[in-house]
Amino acid sequence: MRILTVANVPANPDSGAAGTVYHTNVALRQLGHDVDELWDAQLGPRRIRHGNLHSLIEQPLAYRRAVLRATEQKPYDAVMISQPQGYLAAKALRRCGFSGVVINRSHGLELRVNSVLPVWHRQLGVPASRHPMLTRALRPFLKRQWTESIRWFDGVVLPSHDDRDFLEQHLLGFPPLLTIHHGVPDLFLDHPRPDMTDDRRQRLLFVGQHSFIKGPDLLVEIVNRVLTESPGLSMTWVTSEEAHRWILDRLSDTVSDRVKLHGWVDQSRLLPLFDRHGIFVFPSFFEGAGKACIEALARGLNVVASDTGGMRDHLSRVQPDGCCPIGDVDAFCRQILKYSRSSTPLNNHAIQYCRSLTWRNCARQLVQFFRQCEHEKTTALQMQ
Repeated sequence: MRILTVANVPANPDSGAAGTVYHTNVALRQLGHDVDELWDAQLGPRRIRHGNLHSLIEQPLAYRRAVLRATEQKPYDAVMISQPQGYLAAKALRRCGFSGVVINRSHGLELRVNSVLPVWHRQLGVPASRHPMLTRALRPFLKRQWTESIRWFDGVVLPSHDDRDFLEQHLLGFPPLLTIHHGVPDLFLDHPRPDMTDDRRQRLLFVGQHSFIKGPDLLVEIVNRVLTESPGLSMTWVTSEEAHRWILDRLSDTVSDRVKLHGWVDQSRLLPLFDRHGIFVFPSFFEGAGKACIEALARGLNVVASDTGGMRDHLSRVQPDGCCPIGDVDAFCRQILKYSRSSTPLNNHAIQYCRSLTWRNCARQLVQFFRQCEHEKTTALQMQ
């Protein structure tokens, strides 16, 4: 197939949404497909700095310009655009008679984010934004982007069953929807794994960006409590260096010397970090894919994560006791201490499960979905 993928992020294999698009495209090419890419550099300069205003005004227009330019220069069987801001591009392609399919790919459903986070912002007393009134005023218009996406895209790919179920419950008349779980790098699947030892079980690990959505306020409380209760435990916290001062200011003096703060690393350097630790802690308020959790599972770690999104999908199959209610610090602490005191070996069941979560398998599912949507689009046109 001739495929065009579009994402408003830099081409970074070690980042979240960008890494997903990057590794999917590599896998699609390995399967023999012709894949072109449009990244943020090809979408034009960003002039609006406010995130929501950019998403509402500038980004949809940038998507449309870049996609129309690309499809005029070359025929494609499928165009896959990340996030709902691509709705104007999908609408323009529909109206100009584009013969291929136009697919939306969500990396975490914004509609579900907006239903989850306000509760936790209020409960923890953390401001939702620097301009809360503007954010509230813009939210209905941002929601409308999903209404328009449902109208103009030929199909939608979502990273978790939670996201798919939410979209089905809140928007009617949707096109074909498919949950495709994100992949695990081949390096994490094929590289030899060290045994799980008592020393590893005493080492906790978190890997993720520093944003409210990832639950850093909860993680600080969890770390302070479990390291106080169990003096043998230590913690490695991998996040942007700009956040290290925020973390240090909130750690208890009695545990701070057992918490190592680590800046971002690429995947090849991240793997040995996983292999030196035994428990992965991930207390996000919301996740779409939760890729870091399946990377930890692929290396045989015990995972303690919020019962939501991709973590729920994966842990419910291979390690259900690792799922904790969202925001339940007590439950997280109990499960971490339980794992730290157990003598179980590597979780081979989880490791085998993760072998089905390759980027190549993700790419195969996408191609099958493209063809399904193509068939439904052709059938619908014939019935008109």
